[in-house]
Amino acid sequence: MGLGIFVGLGSMVTVVPWTLIAPGLLFRIFLILCFAGNLFGYARSGLRLGMERLEWFLFNLLAVGPIVMSLLLWLNYLGHGPEVVTDHDVLEVREVNGFLVYTYRDDFLREHHLARWSHRDSYPIVGNRMHISLAAGLLGVPVVVRKQPFVSGS
Repeated sequence: MGLGIFVGLGSMVTVVPWTLIAPGLLFRIFLILCFAGNLFGYARSGLRLGMERLEWFLFNLLAVGPIVMSLLLWLNYLGHGPEVVTDHDVLEVREVNGFLVYTYRDDFLREHHLARWSHRDSYPIVGNRMHISLAAGLLGVPVVVRKQPFVSGS
C-alpha cells in the first residue's frame, strides 16, 4: 500500500502537470479507480488473498487506485501522437517558491494552471515567447510534450 501512495504522489508531481485534463475530472476518475476493486466480490478476491474486509478496502483505496491511475497517465503521456508546436507571447512571469509561472497574452493554458509552471532551473533564460509542443495522448487526453522559452526581437 505504501508503494501505491508513493507512485501516486510521484505521478502527481511529474506527469499530472503535463496532462491537459480538468482537475475535477481527474479526481473523479481517480476515485472510481480507487473504489472499483471493491465492486469485485470480496469472497472471491479479498478472502482468497487472506484479507479482512477493511484490509481489502484499504488495499483498493491506497494501492490499486493510485497505481492504476499513474499507469494510465504515464501511458497517455508516453504514447502520444505527433507534436504540434506553437509559439505564444509571454505576458507575465511570476516566481513562486522556486517555480516560474507563465501567463500568456492569448490566455493559452489558462484553465490548466499546473501546465504553466516550470521549475526555475529548467531553462537557462526567461524569454518573452515560449515554444509549446502539444500532442494527443494515447488515451485521447492532450499532453504538453515540451516547453522552451526564447527571446524574440519583436
